[in-house]
Amino acid sequence: MSDNPETLYERAAIQHMMRRLDGFARGLGLDEAATRQVVESVVFDMPEQDAGERLVEARARMILATV
Repeated sequence: MSDNPETLYERAAIQHMMRRLDGFARGLGLDEAATRQVVESVVFDMPEQDAGERLVEARARMILATV
């Protein structure tokens, strides 16, 4: 399987965000699958944004997911 650099970058970004948001997500009562779904959507929806902006957006979407 050959991975292009963009795919590798996206996977790394997703893993980084999953680690950073783990405690926040658990505090909201979200399981790993729900957290991954939010994180993946943020990474794919915001490809040009930096990690900080993506984290802010992911937290906002996680809060909305619990409403």
